[in-house]
Amino acid sequence: MWLYRLLLTLAAPFIARRIWRFHKRYDNYRVREALGDWRPVTADLWLHCASVGEVLAAKALIEQWLKAHPEGRLLVTTVTPTGEAQLQKSFAGRVEHRYLPLDHNTCVKRALRSLNCPQLAIIETELWPNLLQQAKAQGMIIQVINARLSQRSADRYGKFSLVSKPLMALPDRFLAHAEADAERFKALGAKDVPVVGNIKFDVSAPDDPEVLKWQAHLAPQKEFVWIAASTHEGEDEQFLEAHKTLQQQVPEAKLILVPRHPERFDSVYERCQQAGFSTARRSENAFEQWSQADVLLGDSMGEMMRYFAMADVAFVAGSMIERGGHNPIEPAVLAKPIIVGEHTFNFADITESLVRDQGACRVHSVEELVQQLLMLVNADQRLQMGQRALHNAQANQGALARVLRYLEV
Repeated sequence: MWLYRLLLTLAAPFIARRIWRFHKRYDNYRVREALGDWRPVTADLWLHCASVGEVLAAKALIEQWLKAHPEGRLLVTTVTPTGEAQLQKSFAGRVEHRYLPLDHNTCVKRALRSLNCPQLAIIETELWPNLLQQAKAQGMIIQVINARLSQRSADRYGKFSLVSKPLMALPDRFLAHAEADAERFKALGAKDVPVVGNIKFDVSAPDDPEVLKWQAHLAPQKEFVWIAASTHEGEDEQFLEAHKTLQQQVPEAKLILVPRHPERFDSVYERCQQAGFSTARRSENAFEQWSQADVLLGDSMGEMMRYFAMADVAFVAGSMIERGGHNPIEPAVLAKPIIVGEHTFNFADITESLVRDQGACRVHSVEELVQQLLMLVNADQRLQMGQRALHNAQANQGALARVLRYLEV
């Protein structure tokens, strides 16, 4: 742990700058909590969700836990203010929220002195050594939910075994996505690693009247709509190039472009305009202006299911560059045909299963992407591929019930 504490000390200026940016940009960010100054809180379960993605992943879990424990007290922590905003949007008044303290011994100890709770559940694999040590010292049961570990990440942990071995031994249990994840966790020192599946499969297609309204304004003539979801730097240009080529054969085609990180919204908007596209912004342009746009910039948080629902075809980004790709489950649950790029190591098992079942396809270039989109302009092709994606998702459901049983202490 001395090595981790040294690295934490060296990173202090960067951490301080991040806190300052959050403070300046977001009214809902509470710096005192991030430094460990918590108001006293008693809870039956403490659930940690780093940011928006984890809050959304945990949404069904939170709903089911609250339903099973009508008198129960649930504390949810996030690192980011956007995560807190999404939590309030979904569960205002039903759960307690605090910002996770910085993983410095002083901050963690100060926060935990204000907490009375028997167990901590962490969504995904966000492991903070000082937090885990102090929670264990306080007698908490610690479980990691939706635990996944790519081979690349496992190799990185393996290079720092002096830190990773004791770290992996701290949680009482890792509830793993798949057998491959479980084996990687065990090899790194984890003790109890049952395979329970992925709770994200247990999301259901929402009955959302807003989707029909959005569709009517974006594509009133039933134009072909595709989405590039959760894009990163280095990908937007490729999707815009593909869209320009697509429009040469399908002039009415529209692209929904959704950057992964909010700080990139403005720069991606400028890039769309520089590429010559009429571009509407979800945050600024009235519905009536959407139909005039070639590109809709999805510059909002927590609405990805709506964007997917509006689209005829879903490209799950982060995969045209060596970012590792993002989770394809949401479009699969919505019966959307899915396209991914070459780099999907973050969700290798899920993606390969979808590709194998022909609910998703993989492309290696902009040219291949255009070819695939042109094929999926055909409604029958879309329907068949989308149904295969849905059947794959349905076959993998059931993890939520298994996770809830493990949370009963």
